Amino acid sequence: MRSGISIYLVNLSAGSMMAPHVNPTATEYGIVLQGSGTIQIGYPNGSAAMNADVKEGDVFWIPRYFPFCQISSQSGTLEFFGFTTSSRKNRPQFLVGKSSVLQTLRGPELAASFGMSDEKMEKFLDAQREAVILPSPYVQKQRREADHEVRQSA
Repeated sequence: MRSGISIYLVNLSAGSMMAPHVNPTATEYGIVLQGSGTIQIGYPNGSAAMNADVKEGDVFWIPRYFPFCQISSQSGTLEFFGFTTSSRKNRPQFLVGKSSVLQTLRGPELAASFGMSDEKMEKFLDAQREAVILPSPYVQKQRREADHEVRQSA
């Protein structure tokens, strides 16, 4: 028999973030174990619902269907623990990255819905290498510079 409860532990390095996602079947509860950062939550219609700074000991919860992300401060890590509740298995739907729901919608229909060519949409979808934890802007800059050097030497 399944309980319908899942637990998680996330440790984000300085400046990184958990990719924006939605829990379609569960409410999520969390407590900050160490560090500080920001929790950003949107309404299901896409408008901003909350942008809250969090620190060790703070508790947060996100209702199902509300898109959200957790962002570590630039000066240190953000570690949080929590659980999700659902009577069914919850599979978070990531809105960006390699695990994005957009990846499953790939094709000419998706490109047309954004008013893009198929090639431009493919480039857009392939631009994000990471799936769930997105690196800090500093790490992203280093990767772009390394990619640029590789292209120049080819």
